[in-house]
Amino acid sequence: MITVGGFLDIISKDRSWTAGEDFGNEGDVLLRKNCARILHRFLQKVKNEPDEIYDLPSSSDIRDIYDCRICAPHIVQVTAKGIMLPQTTGCLMLFCGDKEVREDEAVEYVKRLENRNARQKLSVELQ
Repeated sequence: MITVGGFLDIISKDRSWTAGEDFGNEGDVLLRKNCARILHRFLQKVKNEPDEIYDLPSSSDIRDIYDCRICAPHIVQVTAKGIMLPQTTGCLMLFCGDKEVREDEAVEYVKRLENRNARQKLSVELQ
């Protein structure tokens, strides 16, 4: 598993963009919902990447998308952009926001953050 601080270090050694943000304690284990928030805020504040406005996943696509209402807009954006994908359980897609992020997953998310060609578009054809 990776910590919040460890993930912030992978994204950028310059932490000035985190001023005013509450991503949790640096030593906290990184959860998928917090990871989505950090990635999305980095895209907004550092990359100046606009939010997606088309083909956004909904709660009928990802059933647990609103389990964390504060995290929901961030989850929607990182899934729509193909940086983080929901997990498929049978015919259900779940984001599993309370699941811990492994270091290899964190590295992959940062690759997708930096390289749009590495992103994987969400397929909602399981419905």
